[in-house]
Amino acid sequence: MRVEVYKSVRMLGTAVAGVLLFVGSQSAARADDMAYMSTGSDQFGTIDLNTGVFTQLGNSGQLLSGLGTIGGNIYGGLLDSNILYQVNLANGGLTEIGTGSIEYNDTGSTTTGLYAVNVGVTDLYQVNPLTGATTLIGPTGFTSGFGIIGMSTGSSTLYFAGGYNLYSLSTTTGEATLIGSQGFAVGALVSEGGALWAGASPLDVYTLNTSTAAGTLVTGVTGGAVSFWGLTPDPLTTTSVPEPSSVILLATVLPALAFVARKRIAQGL
Repeated sequence: MRVEVYKSVRMLGTAVAGVLLFVGSQSAARADDMAYMSTGSDQFGTIDLNTGVFTQLGNSGQLLSGLGTIGGNIYGGLLDSNILYQVNLANGGLTEIGTGSIEYNDTGSTTTGLYAVNVGVTDLYQVNPLTGATTLIGPTGFTSGFGIIGMSTGSSTLYFAGGYNLYSLSTTTGEATLIGSQGFAVGALVSEGGALWAGASPLDVYTLNTSTAAGTLVTGVTGGAVSFWGLTPDPLTTTSVPEPSSVILLATVLPALAFVARKRIAQGL
């Protein structure tokens, strides 16, 4: 009888390990460092941030100010215009959403909102992805524009690269806070896999320390891209935690297995 009890306990441990392994594999399968990328010549595609390989999917036909993502969709404001477009993930084609009160200079996003800065980078706006309407948040504090700029996507913090410096932008007041100098110009920023990635000029991928702005070179870019203009996480692969179905499976199976084990142990006693 005690042999049966031992077998039951061992089976419980094996089942638990199997379920945990399954959940872990689902998480690992979701974790990658791929991103969508737009360039200064209207190219749209994906880039492997670790290897720098760019795969072109299409051409937008118009120059967006940058990319932002919300609700599983990618958006961009037309450079020097007030028009917001949605980007087709398959081929980079553009669908007009609507117009706002801003002349777009860059577009970015956090995990909860879509944002843009105007020409001159003097003000930060929130953008309605359903209508294209823009709402002034407040002044950034910048008194002049920058030659090369980049706004971030995929993070709860909105980062902004201007000149050779990295800033955070308050999504409440618009105010810019200097983090530090990375020492090179950045055309796009994206948060993936717990790291802040920078698309540097001309065509190098770096990771940036979000406390100091110090940059670490990762790789150069291949595949025909001409410049970094916008980066955003692939909406289909940004989840790095166990999916609800996995958690539900774990919560359902473990109590049942534990009940069987307790019952057998009780019988053995």
